[in-house]
Amino acid sequence: MARAKTLTMLHIISVLLAVSAVSIALTLAIILPQADGRNHPVKALLPSQLQFTLHHPQKHLDALALQLGEMRARIMRLDALSSRLAKMAGIKEQDIDAVQPPGTGGPQVNPQDISEEQLQAGIADLARQIELKADRLSMLEAMLLQQTMQKSMLPDNSPVNVGYNSSSFGWRVDPFSGRSAFHEGLDFTADIGTPIYAAAGGRVTVAEQTPDYGKIVKISHGSGLETRYAHASELLVNAGEVVRKGQLIARVGSTGRSTGPHLHFEVRRDGAPLDPRKFLQN
Repeated sequence: MARAKTLTMLHIISVLLAVSAVSIALTLAIILPQADGRNHPVKALLPSQLQFTLHHPQKHLDALALQLGEMRARIMRLDALSSRLAKMAGIKEQDIDAVQPPGTGGPQVNPQDISEEQLQAGIADLARQIELKADRLSMLEAMLLQQTMQKSMLPDNSPVNVGYNSSSFGWRVDPFSGRSAFHEGLDFTADIGTPIYAAAGGRVTVAEQTPDYGKIVKISHGSGLETRYAHASELLVNAGEVVRKGQLIARVGSTGRSTGPHLHFEVRRDGAPLDPRKFLQN
């Protein structure tokens, strides 16, 4: 039979200090990471996201910063795309910058703190919306570019800065033979040396002198569409060159089968003559 022992005040203090030391050790083990990078078994009981936040705060901030940087890059691409679209549409950038975002407001009802999961979901959803809008704007840019290209290839620009008050497209009395003959273009009466401009953009296929047309320039605009500029006194382009609408290509003359200084202008589709007035009146 063992004898009962009486705890002294020293024993009680020692027990309390030991319990306190164990509690402090457990708390530090949960909060502080281990030197070898492994988690203590007690910390495994914590949620994974909370462990990540507690033990790797810088990595957490770096991940958010990376997402923010990606969204900023997407916004910069949208800004560049909007600038190109504004230029194509003829809108000044200051007019776009003057547009203010819609105002928001109202009473605050049942405010709640946003969770990390909600924040991440909101960032991901915003990134998807940015990508969707970028795709739509890219499609719009492609459509505008196509329309612009088609318009630049349409011969609706007057080849000279004078009116066509001479022979018109259609049947007429030939000035050399006196017989009825079909006139396949428009004649613009002008002084020798008057500038001749490309009615549309395209590629020069012919720049030479022929017996009937005299000095002539032929420009292909694609899809079988062609314009001809005849009786010139001087040719300023060569075959194979790409010209833009309104570019100076020749000067008015009276070469070839001609009774006086003028420009004979033709529009053809797959070799068949078309009435140039149908284009110039657009």
